[in-house]
Amino acid sequence: MQPESKRVLKQAFSSLIDAMRDAQRMHGVEDKIREIEETNKRRLAALEKLQKEITGEVMSLQDTLGEELVGDLEKQVSSLSLVAINLTRKKIEERYSAELQGEQFALESERTKTLKCLEAFLAAMPFSLLDKSINLKLQSGAYAANARYNCASNIQFEFSLDCKKSTVLNKEFTLTSPEGEIKVPISLGKSWLKKEPAPDYEGLGHYVLSEAEVTEPHFAAKYVYPEKSSAISIINSKRGSHASLTVEYSSPDTKVNIISEPTLNKFLNSEQIDKSSEELARLILELEDYKINLVKVVSDGKAVFENGKLDEKDFFAKAWGMIEQEVEAALREGDSANGDMAPSDRGESLDRTFVRQKITSLGESGSAFLASLKLS
Repeated sequence: MQPESKRVLKQAFSSLIDAMRDAQRMHGVEDKIREIEETNKRRLAALEKLQKEITGEVMSLQDTLGEELVGDLEKQVSSLSLVAINLTRKKIEERYSAELQGEQFALESERTKTLKCLEAFLAAMPFSLLDKSINLKLQSGAYAANARYNCASNIQFEFSLDCKKSTVLNKEFTLTSPEGEIKVPISLGKSWLKKEPAPDYEGLGHYVLSEAEVTEPHFAAKYVYPEKSSAISIINSKRGSHASLTVEYSSPDTKVNIISEPTLNKFLNSEQIDKSSEELARLILELEDYKINLVKVVSDGKAVFENGKLDEKDFFAKAWGMIEQEVEAALREGDSANGDMAPSDRGESLDRTFVRQKITSLGESGSAFLASLKLS
């Protein structure tokens, strides 16, 4: 196993175990909150029952004291007991509010830690990647970007990316070229100097990048000119030795595919557009280094994390099943090295002591992991 692979595996293993541990604590706090809520319901129900029992006891004296005396007594006793009960109810509600607030703070803390460990686990790319896409969109003068990953075993996840870390995409972007302004021929017009029709060009200097998507074989970008309600779309596709370019111009009253119009295509500087688009695609891909937050995780079509809701138990079990063999192989490799490993490699690699200590932090639920790795 290469040093980089060892480091990634150690990060993935550590982050997954930490996420499991924090999730256990999170669910423990959830149980405590439910217990607090049930206790509060029982206390309030007991007060309601007490009020009825007091009234019932007084009314049971009606045969002995008579209806008139019992009526007066019931009013006085009920009035006094109601004051006492209301005071007690207020204390119960204040205690409930204080206990609940403290546990909700603890719950949010454990939930945040669980999510951050899950983010670190997925950021290590622990699963075989099938494909990915980086999507960019202009929103109120700033770019928002997401990285979407499709992995083996029907796992998909998505990260938001920090565009302000980019020196180019931290503001509205206009496609440029070292060779000068990029121009797109959109129609043919008459020329007074030549007999042949001359192209009417649209300069991309007026157009701002509004959205883009980068995948392994494709790069698609749309540029808009709001004052004219016009747009220019550029798609670069590469599969092996085959490459193709699509350039499309649209406005409220026209739409033209420049490449498919031979009379326009011959005036298009395709090489200039290809080079500039390739550089932009590279800049967008660099955003992958600036992950902000985990947006979504889906496993087998079921949402593990989405819209703030976390349902991680089955996913964690599946994730462990997918990296367990790699962890076991790393431990065997460490055993066979027998101290021949360089000090720098030891810090980057998994060893039995580290793995055992990490898994032991899970308590009883870690016993099965230790047994499967023959560490118990």
